[in-house]
Amino acid sequence: MIIVRTARESDIDGVLNLAKLAFPGMTTLPPDRKVLASKLARSVESIAKTVTTPNDEAYFLVMEDTETNALVGTSAILACLGSVDEFYSYKLNKVTHSCKELDKKVSVETLNLSNHFEGFAEVATLYLDPSYRHNGNGKLLARSRYLFMAQFRERFPEGVMADLRGYFDDDGCSPFWDAVGSHFFDMPFAEADLYGAINGNQFIADLMPKHPLYVNLLPTSAQEVIGQPNVKGKPALTMLNKEGFRWNGHVDIFDAAPSVDTKIDDIESIKHSAVAEVIGISEYEGDESAMLVSSDITSFRACMTSISVEMGGVKLPRATLKSLGIELGDSVRYLLV
Repeated sequence: MIIVRTARESDIDGVLNLAKLAFPGMTTLPPDRKVLASKLARSVESIAKTVTTPNDEAYFLVMEDTETNALVGTSAILACLGSVDEFYSYKLNKVTHSCKELDKKVSVETLNLSNHFEGFAEVATLYLDPSYRHNGNGKLLARSRYLFMAQFRERFPEGVMADLRGYFDDDGCSPFWDAVGSHFFDMPFAEADLYGAINGNQFIADLMPKHPLYVNLLPTSAQEVIGQPNVKGKPALTMLNKEGFRWNGHVDIFDAAPSVDTKIDDIESIKHSAVAEVIGISEYEGDESAMLVSSDITSFRACMTSISVEMGGVKLPRATLKSLGIELGDSVRYLLV
């Protein structure tokens, strides 16, 4: 069976292997053993905490093939951006200049450095081994994050955002970075992005100009990619849009990729999920299919399963109970799919 569960520190070798598969292109999953070990330790520590107000907690999830014990995917949730380091983005605005003598009015777009997303949660680090990109595994990996937030709602704030990867060419060059960031950071795009993932974003505050950037002064190649995801990121954007995430003019400061957001309680997977007691074992395939998550954060697991929804609760296959480590009388959250 394919399950999603909270990561353990002993998962480091499997997570490192996935990071090597994902590199380059996902700087939140760098192929650096020390950095990844720190992420796993932070997740374990966050889960062990008693949380009433979200802070700097981070939750790292892995997808596991229980038949082979292989880790085949990752995803993560950051509970509260900006609780330790500043979180920066650009906000696309419009400025109008007018001259009565010439009877002219000119409207231009500007990019303003913003901390708008501080206090938001972030869903991130979604990666699935290419050989497992079938049978709805990608949807389970992505949507398990939302069901996790719903199940442990007190650990998260009102809003949630997601950063996508921006456009870069076959040589790994970003037109927006070449036009803007390269002039202030004196390092290649991939190096600056990776540095931020490993060391935090304080260097952005130290080096990035605070004044607005006039979009019409940028090269056309840079203007055209503002708010555009990388080709490989378009399916992820489509999934986010279906969940209710929308682009409101914020873009990543490195590559100008769209940063989308919504309210956690408005996420489609959360709105249509329900909590029920496991009241029995179904000896046959249920009438419906569902994504199912267990209710204990210390042993959180999610999977796809057949389900029978009845008065008073749900019935599940014996194999599902075993895989999720749940028993009759336990509470589960399910989402019919």
